[in-house]
Amino acid sequence: MKTREQILSCIEDDMELMGEHRIIYLKEEGNRVIDYDYLPSEEYCEAVTLKELQADLRMQEFEEQVSDFASAEGRKLAVVFPGIGYTCEKPLLYYSAQLAKQCGYEIIRVNYSDFPKNVKGDSEKMKESFDLALKQTKEILKDVEWNAYKEILFLSKSIGTVVSSYYAKERQLNVKNILLTPLKETFQFAKMPCVIFHGTADPWAETEEIQRLAKMHQIPIDVVEGANHSLETGNVSRDVDILRNVIQKLQSLITVK
Repeated sequence: MKTREQILSCIEDDMELMGEHRIIYLKEEGNRVIDYDYLPSEEYCEAVTLKELQADLRMQEFEEQVSDFASAEGRKLAVVFPGIGYTCEKPLLYYSAQLAKQCGYEIIRVNYSDFPKNVKGDSEKMKESFDLALKQTKEILKDVEWNAYKEILFLSKSIGTVVSSYYAKERQLNVKNILLTPLKETFQFAKMPCVIFHGTADPWAETEEIQRLAKMHQIPIDVVEGANHSLETGNVSRDVDILRNVIQKLQSLITVK
């Protein structure tokens, strides 16, 4: 069985020797030409000229290239960056990713491991955690062909907002970044288009500082009164309403062009 490239090469050689109107007989498999010969048989039956076969094969090649290009133009990717203890399976990230999937995005989940303990309030451990998460992120995403995607969405949480913002800036990626309960360090790297969701009872980030930094960098912020670092209050009914509200707002952000 010959490839299309091999058949085209043979056609060029044969056209030089016998002319482009030489009649040949095709061997096909699954509606694809896999060889040709100069005499008819049970396997080689359909008669065409060398020129006709060459034109058909080149048209197939062109159509496949167009199809691949169109497919790549329409592809969308969402990458999920979790927090230290807030994994991709927890509500905000789980339903955000499900929403993105529903909107046609391919999903990649970045999962970290081996963080130091008692990170909150310890700047050295926070830096260690960031370096660790960034290293693992780069390893997980090393084979992603970013240029193959028309749209890229980052769904990030807590320290994941720092990692995602840094990664996007370093790779010079044009992404939408959903910053769920970002840390102050996030603002060193974050750039538009992005949006912040923050709870006023977040022990990892002071509301006044987050609002000030958001205003300084002109980043839209949605503040949830009484919500903690997980955007929860301890009241189940209220927490479900918060989650629903966040997902509804994300839907409009994710689908906007």
